[in-house]
Amino acid sequence: MPAPRKSTDRYKSMAHYFGALIRDLRDSYELRVGEPLTVAQLAARTGYSPSMLGAIERGQNLPESGVRIQAIDDALRAEGQLKVLWPVVQRLGHCTLDELASATNRTIAGYREYGSSALPQGDDMERRQLFQLAGLGLFAQSPLFNAGEPVRQMLERVLNTADSLTVDDWQRTCADYLHAVLTRPPATVRDDLVLDLAALQQVIARIPPERAADLQRAAAWLSALHANVLTRLGEYGAARRWWTTARHAADSSGDTDMKVWVRGTEAVFALYSPRAPEAVLTLARSARSLAGDRVTTGHIKAVSAEAQAFAVLGRQQEARDRLRHLQELAARDVVGEKYGWQPSEVWFTISWVLSHDGAPEAGREARDRLLAMSPAYQNGTNVRLHEAIGIGKQGGHNEALQLATQVIAGLDPAYRSQMILHTARMVLDTVPLEKRAALPALGDYRAAISASAPN
Repeated sequence: MPAPRKSTDRYKSMAHYFGALIRDLRDSYELRVGEPLTVAQLAARTGYSPSMLGAIERGQNLPESGVRIQAIDDALRAEGQLKVLWPVVQRLGHCTLDELASATNRTIAGYREYGSSALPQGDDMERRQLFQLAGLGLFAQSPLFNAGEPVRQMLERVLNTADSLTVDDWQRTCADYLHAVLTRPPATVRDDLVLDLAALQQVIARIPPERAADLQRAAAWLSALHANVLTRLGEYGAARRWWTTARHAADSSGDTDMKVWVRGTEAVFALYSPRAPEAVLTLARSARSLAGDRVTTGHIKAVSAEAQAFAVLGRQQEARDRLRHLQELAARDVVGEKYGWQPSEVWFTISWVLSHDGAPEAGREARDRLLAMSPAYQNGTNVRLHEAIGIGKQGGHNEALQLATQVIAGLDPAYRSQMILHTARMVLDTVPLEKRAALPALGDYRAAISASAPN
């Protein structure tokens, strides 16, 4: 769909935008069809006077009916573009855009933090549909709308095809986001995730409850991925609320494996938040209790979280006991959906526990094994920081800070997630307070840490 020509003046209303779209379709007619189309010729083909058609193109008037829209669409060979937009334009054509843009930002911000409860209803929902037309270029200054995804979703609903995505389609969407989270800066993933979560919520709301279980499972996975991204961005309060939403969706799905996976994954990510290690242990025990004897990826994640939490608490014997149990579980057949599980995660936990135990040499094998197996920048960077933690635990404080500085400074700022910086701050925690001021590497370390990931 061609976007209206750029202007230094913002469109005053949807009618202005719709008229500009008609004008641009007419202006591009010669390029698309091979012959020019004047206002008079278009008027003759649609039953309008040239003056009335000019008023429509200027946004001063709207066509009277869908029949007229069909005639204009056919005459312009617009292939249904105007007809699809017409229902929303007819309802909201003369609403001012400044008010709508402001409301859009509030709606999206609320959905980011609180989920579907923030979505407007009734007349406000119609306004929200108009806001989503910003994907055509109305509010190009908003990065959320640059890719035009909101308008694509709106058009799917107008065409009654929004529910055509299958459970498999949503599962593939989840897998795509998992890959994106592992390989792309977190800030580049967040907005697309919000949009797909909104689309999935709308689908679930329209189908009978007996058909919703499989989609609730996808909602749990997407919600957990969103909490994952928010943790990487350091938005811990919002992340915690999204973990709650993920648990609720998993519970609604009735899938015990998903219930375990969400809770086990939340326990792992809680290690990188302001939550206490004891809270991590509580989450992990909840997941293990649900899992019973069934060995799933969620069960393995829960045991991994326990091993790491015990290591942070200095309870090294318990940490090593859980580590041995983790290796035993990982060696068995993992049943159920894996939700992105990789064996390299076991090596990550080994690296964490051994480094906090002051054994960096023993942890290097785990580091090398993980780097050889995993493309994820997050874990690859963190295992190198684990080595710095181990060196600090052994008393090599200046060397530990130098290594941490080298690792952080060598990472593109967009990839410096708060989870990575959280691990880097653990390196300084190995240095007694009374010894910090005398360390030559402290200044460079602090400078590197202060460069946080962009939101």
